[in-house]
Amino acid sequence: MWSTFIVTLKTNLRDKSSLFWLIVFPIALSTMFNGVFGGLDKAMSITPVPVAVVQDTNWTNTLGADTLIDALAGQSDGGKTSGDNADKTIGDIDIGVRLLDVTNVDSASQARDLLTQGKTDGIIAADNDGRIELTLGSDTVATANNGTQDVGLDVSLAALDNVIDQYNRTSATVKSALKDNPTAALTRTFWNGIGSSVNGTKEISLTNFKPDVMARYYYALMGMACLLAMSYMIHTVTTAQANLSALGIRRTVAPLGRARQLLAGFLAGWLCACACLLVALAYIRYVCGIEVGGREPLAVLAVLVASFMACSFGTMIGAIPKLTDGVKQGISTAIACGLSLFSGLYGGFAMDLSDMIARKTPILAVINPAQQVTDLFYSLMYYDSTQPFVRTCTILLAMSAVFLAAGVIMLRRQRYEHL
Repeated sequence: MWSTFIVTLKTNLRDKSSLFWLIVFPIALSTMFNGVFGGLDKAMSITPVPVAVVQDTNWTNTLGADTLIDALAGQSDGGKTSGDNADKTIGDIDIGVRLLDVTNVDSASQARDLLTQGKTDGIIAADNDGRIELTLGSDTVATANNGTQDVGLDVSLAALDNVIDQYNRTSATVKSALKDNPTAALTRTFWNGIGSSVNGTKEISLTNFKPDVMARYYYALMGMACLLAMSYMIHTVTTAQANLSALGIRRTVAPLGRARQLLAGFLAGWLCACACLLVALAYIRYVCGIEVGGREPLAVLAVLVASFMACSFGTMIGAIPKLTDGVKQGISTAIACGLSLFSGLYGGFAMDLSDMIARKTPILAVINPAQQVTDLFYSLMYYDSTQPFVRTCTILLAMSAVFLAAGVIMLRRQRYEHL
């Protein structure tokens, strides 16, 4: 049995086609994903916008202007400002991100010179009514609309415009309220109400860490690569059938029983599938930077379970009588490619289809091996609890038991009149 294991292992390692589909193909496709989608996270991130702040008389008379700019520039001074505005702040402002890279100037002409020279992207100034205005250069607007020259600039400008607009509306509300009721400024309730209206939304995290927005494509790729690992066991089982090859005849009359031959072949195929998939997973994790929430040991366990299921599936397909090895390999490839469509590998349409199936007919998602392998890694990234991971492992092991049982039944029923 040990000799059979070693020979089968060497045969698998020399199978260039399987090595290509299990190692080269996932690495190549992951590299393509990384090149195409690698900048999406940055495209949705906020980067500081260089601006010139005109600190003239209008600016000095604007309530809380310095406090707002300090907060947008990420200065942790507790909302304290210098000059005449030191006692005019509405309250401490905590934006949470840095939106501005500020250059202070004394006049609008100086700000325009900096904008013309390309040293700033915009100008922030106050008008006679105390409203803050943001003026952008034409080149900055063109760059933001293009969206490729400066990744994330359009997101930053949209966030900055929203903050300034919110400040102007809040400032107008405060002035109107104080004009109607000047004594309201003496009560804490008034200022607390203003603060609560400003902080209308709050960012929270629903996952144990911030996942990559394109991680699902990589996990769907792992699901397809896992199903392609069926080829190892298909070849092993087919070469043990006497009516399909001369090698099968010799193995049938060998002293070692068929069960022990298949067990040795199964262990060798499982080992090769695990090794190949672990190489692909390591590339996705450490080269492409797709994290699994700090649960790398569980990701390795996921590969072990997924490859066990794939080998069991391959055993069942390999046990189909009368079909040649090439036909069985073609069936396994068609199954892997077809089921990967419903796990979301082929783009946005496939992702929407996968989500629709999971919502409306979840049983179809449960019996899809590619979807379950995808969910196996997905559960590590999106759930604090390991319960979804354990549940998915249980489903895959149940599938493995069904596949193995079907394969064993077909193999036990095969008899030969002559060799």
